[in-house]
Amino acid sequence: MQEIEAKKQLKASEGAHFFYTLIFLSASGIIETQFIDQKCNQNLALFTHLVFYGLIIWGTYILITLIPRYKNPAINLFFNFLDICFAVYISFLLIYGYKLYSSQNDCAVEAPALYFFLEVFMLVNGIIFIILGLAFISYILKRFSKHQQSQAQGDEEYLEA
Repeated sequence: MQEIEAKKQLKASEGAHFFYTLIFLSASGIIETQFIDQKCNQNLALFTHLVFYGLIIWGTYILITLIPRYKNPAINLFFNFLDICFAVYISFLLIYGYKLYSSQNDCAVEAPALYFFLEVFMLVNGIIFIILGLAFISYILKRFSKHQQSQAQGDEEYLEA
C-alpha cells in the first residue's frame, strides 16, 4: 500500500497559507538583513526574529505538505496538530506584539521599519483571527439551528401521531 500520492488540486486554504508565509517571510527576511540594527526602547528585534524563524519552520512544513497527499491517518492527525500549534504560536505573537505596541515607546521615530512591520503583522493577523472567530461562531450557530430544527420536526411528528 502506497502511503503518499500526488494531490490533484490545492485547497484554497493551502494557497492562502503559502502566500501568507511567502509574504511575511520575505518581509521579515528583508527587515532581518537591512533594518534589524534599528533600536528603540522596546525589543522589536526579538519580535522580528520570532516571526522570521517561526515562518521558516512553517514554510518547511508547507513545502512538505503542499504537494503530496498522505493516506496514513496518524500522519494526517500529526499535521493537524502542527496546524493547531502554528495557530497558537501566531496567537502568542499577536499578544506579544500587542504588548509591545500598547506600551509607551519611541519606536515609531527610532525604529520605523520594525515598528511598521509590527503594525502590519498585527493588523493582518488580527483581521485573520476575527474572520476565523466569526466563521467558528457561524459554524456553531448553524449546527445549533439544525439541531433545534430537527428536534422541532420530531416534536411535530410526535404530536401528529
